[in-house]
Amino acid sequence: MRDESFEFLRRLLTSPSPSGYEAPGQRVWCEYVRSFADEVRTDSYGNAVAVLNAAGDPKVMLDGHIDELGLMVKHIDEAGFIYFQRIGGVDPALVRGKRVDIHTRNGVVRGVTGSTAIHLQDREKDAKVPKMHEIFIDIGAKNGKTAAKQVAVGDPITFVDSFEMLNKHVAVARAMDDRIGTWVVAEAMRLAKEAVGSKKLACALYITSSVQEEVGLNGASMNIVNVAPDVAICAEVTHATDTPGIDVKQHGKITMGGGPTVSLGRENHPALVQRLRDVAATKKVPLQIETFSLSGGTDALAFFNKLGGIPSAVVGVPNRYMHSTVEMIDLRDLEHAAELLAAFVVALKKGERFKVNV
Repeated sequence: MRDESFEFLRRLLTSPSPSGYEAPGQRVWCEYVRSFADEVRTDSYGNAVAVLNAAGDPKVMLDGHIDELGLMVKHIDEAGFIYFQRIGGVDPALVRGKRVDIHTRNGVVRGVTGSTAIHLQDREKDAKVPKMHEIFIDIGAKNGKTAAKQVAVGDPITFVDSFEMLNKHVAVARAMDDRIGTWVVAEAMRLAKEAVGSKKLACALYITSSVQEEVGLNGASMNIVNVAPDVAICAEVTHATDTPGIDVKQHGKITMGGGPTVSLGRENHPALVQRLRDVAATKKVPLQIETFSLSGGTDALAFFNKLGGIPSAVVGVPNRYMHSTVEMIDLRDLEHAAELLAAFVVALKKGERFKVNV
């Protein structure tokens, strides 16, 4: 990976951007894409759109979502301990014993999620995962009044776990889901522009960094109106199922390092998916095939059935340990996803449309 692209990825993955509070990540994204986009704009909720060759046809939208999972201050008790609610699908079993950052008006307040020492636990009782409202944050405050001077109800909270390379290819970070999708679409635009050189794309290319996916696909619902594309592709993470304890008969076989995926069924338009498969074969991009998810949804669900039906597809990057603070990807999968989308965009013909033949 080129140095500038790696630094962009690192900055994305270390910018705290929980759903509803995405401005730090969006600033990083907008700064990067301004160097090759014709136009970059944001809307009232902070969705970002970058445009290349707006006069082209068809109008193509490549989307990723910038928000991450997090927590939010719910209550401060008299002893100074802080209780919270989740932002998105946070697993309560993974919350205890973590360092957290509480993002306040006056800056970051560091705290930890309390975890009672094993010596003091009642071993006669069955061990159970605490409910979210039973877990607390300790910021070292003397009492509730002291704590309330530092933090307030509604302050967003992120986990401290950050970006790290385990080896030459494998990276770990919180919020790979889906900051890497916004990286993929940005790199796809950069690569597409480089590929055509002094010429212009036949299509108009719009890349979007959407907000609030983790709490309801909200930003994508806004961006589909903002852009009104003829075709839309969602760049997302997908579950790598090559670790112990996952039944591939139930979840399918997807390997980290095996290349990006395309999904079949439901929101995934068959003609568009076939084109992506053809482009991958032509460009020798490794590609894995999976079925549409029964356990979750992507931004593509927010736009495929809008405006009379928009041919849509999901391109996934295999991700181990999704919705944890140690999500893991292979950077080669990431680069191949960007290469695939760039090649797809460059190969489009003027006025081309995707349709199911009946």
